[in-house]
Amino acid sequence: MKSREIARRYAEALYRLSYEEGCVDQIEADYRRVLAEITEVPDFARFLTHPLVSREEKNGLVEQAFPQILGYLRNLFSLLIRNGREDYLELIYEEFLTLRAEEEGIIRVKVATAQELSLENRDGLVNRLAKALGGRVELEERLDPDLLGGVRIEVDGKVVDGTLRAKLEGLRTLIEG
Repeated sequence: MKSREIARRYAEALYRLSYEEGCVDQIEADYRRVLAEITEVPDFARFLTHPLVSREEKNGLVEQAFPQILGYLRNLFSLLIRNGREDYLELIYEEFLTLRAEEEGIIRVKVATAQELSLENRDGLVNRLAKALGGRVELEERLDPDLLGGVRIEVDGKVVDGTLRAKLEGLRTLIEG
């Protein structure tokens, strides 16, 4: 079982170092890209977490697959492999994002839409949310083909459901009494 406390320690070290070096944005972007690529190739994740694959082979694969990532991140991955904690990659990233949000006053908002938001709509939504929430907002967008239209917003576990489906459900409840 993975421990959030362990993941938090790695995330804190990575955040502190990247903050001191002025590369937090780059570390976050590189980390996100690595996780996306690992997720796209299920065999990659299996290889990284397989107990019979040597540490050298795992490190070699990471070096080959991600030569462009910053050295700090590569060092973290090497440390995780050396300590047998390769399966902590996602949890450490989540903790890194949480820590960054806490330290920098970032409000992370999850938004689900039926169609991709235009740049204008996205910027408008970010500005309205920033005013309403009183902080810097970062959107995590997700397309949900099950939505008929509208938007579903989640902030700190609270959901604002402005989807067409929710409105129709509300109308049905009103009519049925």
